[in-house]
Amino acid sequence: MAGAKTGADSARRALEMLFAFTEQHPTASVKDLAEKVDVPVPSAHRYVAMLREMGLIEEGNRGRYHLSMRVAALGRAARQATPIVDLAEPHMRRLAEQIGEAVLLMRMVAGQPVCFHRIETPSRFRLSFEPGQPLPLLRGASARLLLGAKTPAERAAYVDSALESGAQPPARGRDEFLREVEHDVERGWAVSNEEIDQGVWAASAAVHEGGQVVAAISAPCPAFRMDDERRALVIDRVREAAANLSHALDPR
Repeated sequence: MAGAKTGADSARRALEMLFAFTEQHPTASVKDLAEKVDVPVPSAHRYVAMLREMGLIEEGNRGRYHLSMRVAALGRAARQATPIVDLAEPHMRRLAEQIGEAVLLMRMVAGQPVCFHRIETPSRFRLSFEPGQPLPLLRGASARLLLGAKTPAERAAYVDSALESGAQPPARGRDEFLREVEHDVERGWAVSNEEIDQGVWAASAAVHEGGQVVAAISAPCPAFRMDDERRALVIDRVREAAANLSHALDPR
């Protein structure tokens, strides 16, 4: 039992050393690690040797160590295993409370913008957006942002293919739609006014992971309740929620 306890304690100390590396302190010497974990320097050398053997840390310049890409791969695996809805839920709920409107999480699924998740509010304002429901290919603020994952050539091909398949055309024509996509993707947010549902104004902001657009957070609002001040407020809050979710997905 004593041996098992000692082994468990050693494993705990080694894990504490991994957690000692942070974004603010990405490198450390053996002496630094010994101080952070509160162990003698000889013990720190032993734990460092074990972590190196497992490929979790690497030695850099002047005897300083840093996390290896194997740890980065573990982080990517963890993010992949955590559904985006679970991460998005608190940010979407906070946004819904701030603006008093429903909040949607939109993703591109098999080339189709889809409502992935929805947070309700006490408002009786009804929307046609339901979880799992595909949205028009070429209408709405979120659809334009989700095309940010494609190159300009791929966006043009996407639009042409959608039009050939009989999709509802963009509100202001093909070329203007592509210009709006480029503009909205560059700034990271977009608005739409009655592009999908009559009487609905919406603000959307892009969610990024690894430098790529992976989703959009959208707040559809009744147009009759919107003035310049409220529109600006909703846009700011939607952008904030999307930025917070992006950080949760990719906290580098």
